[in-house]
Order: sequence, then C-alpha cells, then structure tokens
Amino acid sequence: MKIGSLATLVGAYVRGRFIDRISDVATIQSLQDRWLARLRCIVSAQSVYYRPLADQPFESWQVLDKSIWMERFDDINTVGARLDELMELALQSERTRNFSTTWRGFTVGLSTGTSGHRGLFLVSQREKALWAGALLATLLGRNLFARERIALVLRAGSTLYDRMSALRLQFRFVDQAQPWETISAVLKNFEPTVLVAPARVLRLLADSGYAGRPRRIISVAEVLDDIDRSKIEAVFGVPVEQIYQATEGLLGSTCEQGTMHLNEPYILVEKEWLDAERTRFVPIVTDLWRTAQPVIRYRMNDVLRARTDCPCGRAAMAIDAIEGRTDDVLWLDGPRLPVPVFPDLLSRVIVAALPGLADYEVREHARGHWRIGLRPLPAKEDQTRLERQCSETVERLGAHPPHIEMFALSSTPVAGKQRRIRGAARIVCAS
Repeated sequence: MKIGSLATLVGAYVRGRFIDRISDVATIQSLQDRWLARLRCIVSAQSVYYRPLADQPFESWQVLDKSIWMERFDDINTVGARLDELMELALQSERTRNFSTTWRGFTVGLSTGTSGHRGLFLVSQREKALWAGALLATLLGRNLFARERIALVLRAGSTLYDRMSALRLQFRFVDQAQPWETISAVLKNFEPTVLVAPARVLRLLADSGYAGRPRRIISVAEVLDDIDRSKIEAVFGVPVEQIYQATEGLLGSTCEQGTMHLNEPYILVEKEWLDAERTRFVPIVTDLWRTAQPVIRYRMNDVLRARTDCPCGRAAMAIDAIEGRTDDVLWLDGPRLPVPVFPDLLSRVIVAALPGLADYEVREHARGHWRIGLRPLPAKEDQTRLERQCSETVERLGAHPPHIEMFALSSTPVAGKQRRIRGAARIVCAS
C-alpha cells in the first residue's frame, strides 16, 4: 500500500472511531452541513448533471433511483467516465472472476441486481482508502494494530478489499461463486477470527458442522432473518452483527447493543415514509464523501423500520430492522384500499407457527395469492395452523386473507442473494 493511501486509511479509521462516539445530534448535523457544502461545491463544478443546480436549494435537487442514476451516468460522474466502456470492464471482471482491473486507477464494479437492474459503481483511490478506514473502525473497534484474520465471503471481489491488507491484519476474500466445498475448505484452512459473509453462507456453515470459532461474525449483503440468526448464534456462541452496505456505500452497522445505526454523519438520510404511523421508510441517501460517482438524493429500494433511540448512546440514527426491499412487500385487498404486509411481520408469523422450520420462502404470484415453500414440509395440521395464523394476522391489519398454497422447498444454492419473501406488486407510499 502506498504511503499516501495508508495515511488516508489510518486517518479515516481515527475519524471513524471519533464519529462512533458522537452522542449529540447537533454535532452530527454540523458535520453533515459542512460536508454537504463541500460536496455541492465539487459536483457543481465538475459534474455536467449537477452544474445547473449549483444555486438551487438542495431540497429541490431531483431524487434519483437506480434507473436514472445509470441512464445519466456519463453526466453525473465527475471524472469523464463513460458507462458503456466501464460496463464492459465490469462484466469482463465478472466473467473471469478477476477483480483487479481498474479504469484510470478507479475501481469499477457491479451490484447484484436483485431488483432486475444492475448498478455500476466507480470509486477513486482516495475514496477506497476512506471506505477501508471507516470499515476497519467497524471491524476492529479501538485496536487498529490487532492481529486479526478477517475472511470476507462475497459475491464479487474488489481491490477495495486489497486496500485493507496492511498493518498486522490478514484479509482473505472468498469468492461466493465457488463450489460450496471450496468455500468451506478455504475457511477451514484460514481459520478467521472475524468472519464476514451473507446470512445464507453463515447459515450453511452452521448447518454443515464447520468447526471454526471466529470471535466475531458479521452478516452482510442480505436481510438477516431471525430463523438464521438463532441457528448461527446457537452454533457459534457469539452474537451476529451486521454491516449495511450497498452499491451506494457503507450505510450502517450494529453497535454493541445489537442495534443497527446508519452511518451518519458520512451519509445524509431523508425518509420517505411508507405508513401513516411513520414506523417504516425508504431511505433517500446522500453519500457526503463520494465525488467520483456522486450518490446524491438516491432513493434506495430498501424498507427500514425506525427506532427512536438506543441504550448505547450514539446519536447516529437507529433502526429496528432492515425489512427487505420494497419489492418484498406483499399487498392484499382491503375494504377500501390495498393493505401492505411487510416481510418482517410475515417472517415472524411463519417462524412462530413452525418452530422446527429449517427454511422457507414466500412468493406472491398475484395480489392475494401466496405460495409458501417450507423445509421440511410439515404435517397437514401444522400447515393448517400456519395458514390460520397468517389469515388472523392480515385480518388484524384490515386486509382480506390471501389464498395460500404450500409446497416442499428444495435446497438453495450458496451463490446469489437470498430473498425469502418476494412481492409481485410495486409498493405505494402512505399519504
């Protein structure tokens, strides 16, 4: 690692440790205001898309979704990159599983595209070092010079992770696209002290009798379902932490109390409320430190459940759960208007009704028509109990009960992103 990059990384780590201890909202807001002013100055001068907005109030800047963000990629980025050229580089990396290729020194990569649209990200050397330092602050806490073996089991690698192989740390990227036997063998030989992987991989390790004993286990890239959390924690004897990260950046992590906190003040989060009670929202994210490919007022496709506070004392916004994507919300007819059934609620109903369940999935084929896959497929009376409890739950929400079909769920592959609940209709926001 170059000296300048290492200094940036260590500086970001120290800053991250300071920010992690901020206990008053005013300090966070002051930092956000200062960094937002700097971001606006940079993008107004260097981005074709944002230059006309220089003098307009930030609240009037357009909210973007992934389709617009990609469609206007050439105008939004500040370094003269072209989407067609970068997309070919990223696809070539995916095909060869060689993620070291860069464009003029910038890291290029693709999102998983679980919503049907793959997003491309472009990150500078400085932004990589800043990201790595902030992530190390989450992974290591106060001891930057600890001897740790950190395994990252992910769908795609990146030179982002190479940036962290320094000091007394050992990092090992494990390609999630490899056969399961290869993944488990690599982890067995590496013996990580910190294991970072999607919930599906952690659950497979727990079920397979993996003998490793990492002191920390961190779930990434997927919603951590209670059915997986309980199994993983029972086998490994440590709580499962979470890092909330997406193409749009490092968005949050859990504290020592197990509460997810958004990555304020590095990101600015506006809430698009989904219910009249203001308990669930879609985040509109502005990353205050990314400038090569700015992430400004970007509407994500995730559903977050709000929380008022946390015993840890951090002022960064706390959330009760990442409930999944807006595409995972199921809709049922009500007396007057459609009624949403959020995935977290449905998951808790299924797990409570069938305590011995190993796995499940719910697919909405049309409004009011659900197919529920179960492993193992329970006896008929247990299926009836689950159907009754689902109906009682949605009736309490004011919806008409769905028609439910149940079937035996086969095993699922380790590759790809796990989504146990998938809706067929787009979500609509509460007025």
